[in-house]
Amino acid sequence: MSDDWQDAAFSSRHIHNNRGNKSKRSTFDVRKTFGSYEVKCPAWQKLEDVSSDQAASLELYRMTENGEGVVGELTMPGALIAAVVLAASRESLRRTVEIVEDEDDDEDEDDDEEEDEEEPNRFETFEKNSFRSPKFWFRWSGTPTSLRPSSPKLSRKASESDDVETGLGYIVFVGNDCRKFKGTLNCEALSWKDVAITGHKIAARSESDVPVAWGRGRVAI
Repeated sequence: MSDDWQDAAFSSRHIHNNRGNKSKRSTFDVRKTFGSYEVKCPAWQKLEDVSSDQAASLELYRMTENGEGVVGELTMPGALIAAVVLAASRESLRRTVEIVEDEDDDEDEDDDEEEDEEEPNRFETFEKNSFRSPKFWFRWSGTPTSLRPSSPKLSRKASESDDVETGLGYIVFVGNDCRKFKGTLNCEALSWKDVAITGHKIAARSESDVPVAWGRGRVAI
């Protein structure tokens, strides 16, 4: 898939001025992303299985274990339910997803002393590897449950397949308080390419350990 849309969306990085209070005000705190968002997507709303009283949502819960991403879930009733991982660059997203997909549950047992330090260290890692601005790439992993009514062949394919699929997208939060975002979403099974999505926060949250499973192996992330 071409990265032209991605390059255009993230062609400029957030530049920091390290002088005085101005730099402190401009610093992005990734924990501001945690919360529940109502999502709007015209392509989703056009699906025949979607009713006007249904709502799509994005839930963002916590940092990934490697400190380079944010874990969440995207729910679009009648279309897609997926785990999502957000990261501040394509490279950090690639690294994070590779770690998740290579996970074999052989956790070290000698890290008890470091347990209390894990959370702040993850936030520090994110700051070191991010643009320190509210722009994120994301990858989703889930099962599309519907397709456009204009594509009966694809609809049959979807109904006959329970395979877990993945796709890409990006979101840009409007301001460091992360109250609203806009972006795009891709889903090959739904014939979605860079379809527009927007969202607004309906509830903030602290870091949460809500279970999220990734991929065919249902790996906990």
